[in-house]
Amino acid sequence: MQQQKKSITGTVVDATGMPIIGANIVEVGTTNGTVTDVDGKFSLSVSPNATIHISYIGYLDQNIDVAGQSAFNITLAEDSRTLDELVVVGYGFARKGDLTGSVSSIKGADLINRSTQLLSNALQGQVAGVQVTRNNGGPGSSATVRVRGVTTLSNNDPLVIVDGVPSSLNDVVASDVETMTVLKDAASAAIYGSRAAAGVILITTKRAKEGQFSFDYNYEYAIDRPTARPTNGDVIDWMNVQNEVKWNDGASNPYSQYSEETIATWLENHAKDPYRYPNTNWVDLLLKKSSSHEQHMLSITGGTDKLRTKSTFNYQKGDGYYENRSYERIAGRINNDYLISEWIRANIDLDFSKSNSINPAEVNPMYWAYLAAPYYAPFLEDGRYADSKDGANGLAGLQKGGINKTNYYKFGGKAQIDIIPFKGLTLSAIYSPRFAFTRGKKFSKAVPVYYPNGSMTYMQSHRTTYLQETRNDNNSQTYQFYGNYQNIWGDHSINAMVGYEGYLYRWENLGASRTNYLLDSYPYLNIGPEDYQYNSGGAGHNAYESVFSRLMYSYKSKYMIQGNVRSDGSSRFSKENRWGTFYSMSVGWVMSEESWFRKSLIDYMKLRGSIGQLGNERIGSEFPYQAAITFGNSNMYDKSSQTVTALQNAAQVYYAFKDITWETTTTYGVGLDLAMLRNRLRFTGDWYYKMTEDMLLTLGFPSYAGFSAPQQNAGDMYTKGWDVELGWSDTVGDLWYNVSANLSDYRSIMGYLGDRRTISGNYITEKGSYYNEWYMYKTDGLFITDADLFDESGKKYPTLTPNDKAGNIKYVDVSGDGVINADDKVRLGNSMPELLYGGNVSLGWKSFDFGLSFQGIGHQRVLFNSAWIQPLKEQWGAVPSLLLGNYWSQHNTEEQNRAAKYPRLTYTNTTNTYTGSDYWLFNGAYFRVKNITFGYTLPKELLSNVKIKETRIYLNINDLPAISNFPEGWDPEVGTSSEFISTSYVLGINVKF
Repeated sequence: MQQQKKSITGTVVDATGMPIIGANIVEVGTTNGTVTDVDGKFSLSVSPNATIHISYIGYLDQNIDVAGQSAFNITLAEDSRTLDELVVVGYGFARKGDLTGSVSSIKGADLINRSTQLLSNALQGQVAGVQVTRNNGGPGSSATVRVRGVTTLSNNDPLVIVDGVPSSLNDVVASDVETMTVLKDAASAAIYGSRAAAGVILITTKRAKEGQFSFDYNYEYAIDRPTARPTNGDVIDWMNVQNEVKWNDGASNPYSQYSEETIATWLENHAKDPYRYPNTNWVDLLLKKSSSHEQHMLSITGGTDKLRTKSTFNYQKGDGYYENRSYERIAGRINNDYLISEWIRANIDLDFSKSNSINPAEVNPMYWAYLAAPYYAPFLEDGRYADSKDGANGLAGLQKGGINKTNYYKFGGKAQIDIIPFKGLTLSAIYSPRFAFTRGKKFSKAVPVYYPNGSMTYMQSHRTTYLQETRNDNNSQTYQFYGNYQNIWGDHSINAMVGYEGYLYRWENLGASRTNYLLDSYPYLNIGPEDYQYNSGGAGHNAYESVFSRLMYSYKSKYMIQGNVRSDGSSRFSKENRWGTFYSMSVGWVMSEESWFRKSLIDYMKLRGSIGQLGNERIGSEFPYQAAITFGNSNMYDKSSQTVTALQNAAQVYYAFKDITWETTTTYGVGLDLAMLRNRLRFTGDWYYKMTEDMLLTLGFPSYAGFSAPQQNAGDMYTKGWDVELGWSDTVGDLWYNVSANLSDYRSIMGYLGDRRTISGNYITEKGSYYNEWYMYKTDGLFITDADLFDESGKKYPTLTPNDKAGNIKYVDVSGDGVINADDKVRLGNSMPELLYGGNVSLGWKSFDFGLSFQGIGHQRVLFNSAWIQPLKEQWGAVPSLLLGNYWSQHNTEEQNRAAKYPRLTYTNTTNTYTGSDYWLFNGAYFRVKNITFGYTLPKELLSNVKIKETRIYLNINDLPAISNFPEGWDPEVGTSSEFISTSYVLGINVKF
């Protein structure tokens, strides 16, 4: 018989009496439920003795027994757990609600969904103010990370701390990450003093919990395809362009190189004799259409009240887009937590990894694929490798030229003891050694190629067989002692920390090689000729010691103040300048806690302000203050014996400045945190200003001193920027969803630089310029006809080269002296990315889940790369498809030439065509969907008989093709000779036992 039901009604409101719309009301133990309407009201039929569960995001859940009543007035309390959540802040934790600096956190689950092999790539687009740049999509290729732009001309890499110990992003796999916290301003990062000027990334790895016993396995297999892939023209295009270039460069007729008959009959002849009449597609010959990678992840977790252990193992393997290209890595981590007594606890963590990267020995197939012209055949008719063009047969080098293999081994550990003498005080001692070893073996083989007449030569860059072996060994030791004290007295909350840290790093490398091997099947040094053996080696070290402290105080969770101070001593500087002190001060005011604040729309509002100073001691040279001796070898001729002897020489190359010291960055910042509409809408905004002083520069130095110019503390740089994050979360019935987005921007302007004005290629660095600002010529279109070379009075316009003609670029005489030269170059704007953005969408309905993330750049002045469109590279190379039908030509009408995108084709005046100018600048903005995830969790009743707790099957699509202004076939994130960025189609399964 069906159980009797009763009808209940009610209203759900918040603490102020405002109705809560969309609150979930569910009968416990069933799927029977409803949601509140626009007035917060609900009605539901339930069992007479049922318990109902009321929930709404941002509020604490409630359970209510319905026995004996049928009408309910329910008030939900705000969930303050998000403010009470502990956040890693360096040498300890702090309540999220007490933070006064600019801190952003990412959950490990959000990084895992990216299904990337390296953690640095998974970070892209996730955090406002964090720029992640890739220029290579090959397996094992990492990315460059910048936190709030650049602040120095030296090292701008952020400091990475893993479980409290200095490390690297790529030494951690995404599946091991519990949280990643980015300390973006001085208020939060000053606790790391001399190493924090470029920001700090804190990573905590996953640990077991009490009562948790599980065995998890995850497998992924992916098919990779290029997001964009340029193409070249065929042999007919190539011959036509050869004729075009020769005609433009002075030939008497438009078919001086290849006759019209030759061009017209070539493909017909190719069908009969492809060896004498080639039409080779070198791109398809050298490169694959797709590739693949796979990943296995295993996690074993066990936790009791005394011992908790989590062990994880990860295996990755990926192939490249050509032969002899792969990356393989195995990594493991074991985190152990011991509760020895109520006042003593300990952690012992171990981690290791081994990676293996394989590449062709000398050949870059990406370069050769787009260089080689279709006019040249890869093979002779008998199957031997053809010489192609003067031995330039990239396919022969790829398949027979040997490999370059690099093995990387890393092992690390951390031992930590925490003593709690009384409630609130924790004393910690940590020792963490880390060891890394790299072994490289490059065995490059001589590759014979043949002419049609049977004679033989050797391929370019593979003329001899040689073996090169390298050994790089480095290790570090970190030891820390610090104490944390936290307590709450009524309305007062205090968090204090004081500590000491020491760090020692040593490295050593060794190289050996032999050449002119007679055998190419035994890659070992002992069989190489002793007359052709070479070796090299080196070593170095650096160290620092630090003392530091932090004090955080909060009154009624309304008024907050935080101070940090750290003194660092670095071995890079002389004793007189070794120590530097860095500080920060920040305040916060939770305005929404004031009695006069009306919480109609705004539930939480915090204002923040900070000032602080950070340092940079990563300045390249290990001991720049010392008069270092450089050793070398010279061949000395003895006239009496008429012999040449190799002798060792030594000299001091750089003058030593003993007063060289830290670069310092002073940062000012203000921020705002908001939660609105019953905590469903969240907003965080920050504005900052950074001033870097004492940057190391190479200034003028008198030549008569006999030394090369040393570096000195003499430069300034100023960076302004802002970043915002916006999020919305809600639940509607069985549907939950989260939406978030971030946007950031910055500008770095150079200040005083002494007498330095550096021009490097098309960039300039001088006082008042942007960091790496474009410095090139201004242009005014093309000379469409020969008449355009003269003004109305008949005077010839100044040109960049004496032989400029119609079809060449028209350069502007900025100086007005009637000559186009370096004096006419001008600054043409910022070269760095502007308006960086990213976002995430995630939702779930019953057993289904969906996720989408995106990322991009709103504006960037990008210089068109000549390799994208330059025909006949090295005067024999291929013709990019981009060029075809888009260049100025004598065959065109005047109207067609006015619509042409590219200048005349020439090889005698490439200076005019490819010299850096605003003609080639364009907006490199782009938008990319980073990830799309579809997941389904199998019903538990299907798994109960096979002892499986949960199984989830998912499909990920990563790095979809970008929407951009970049030329067709080129991805906005990849270099011209780098491996493609890949769109990956990932099928995965996660099983929990």
